[in-house]
Amino acid sequence: MKSEIEQIVSSDETARATVARAEMEAEKLISEAKEKAQTMLTALEKQIQEAEDNEIASIVTDARHQAQLTMEQTEQYIEKLRKKLGLQKTKIVNEYINSALKRSYS
Repeated sequence: MKSEIEQIVSSDETARATVARAEMEAEKLISEAKEKAQTMLTALEKQIQEAEDNEIASIVTDARHQAQLTMEQTEQYIEKLRKKLGLQKTKIVNEYINSALKRSYS
């Protein structure tokens, strides 16, 4: 009977040691899994940020290009207005001179 009890106690101790080792191994695996998950999360966040930065850069580049085109069109329009104004000034001056000449000959 004593040997049976010793055998049961020994088996119990072995089982407890096995469970303790299994718990330690499980904690280690959980810790490693958390580390890998955090590493993956960090990498994904970086990829998302890079994608957002690239998209924003593309939008900014397009906006700058559109702004440049608008400025060029505005400058062309202003130049046309200046020419038109110059022609109008010339026309007004010519009409004034003609009017003055007609009055002086009358």
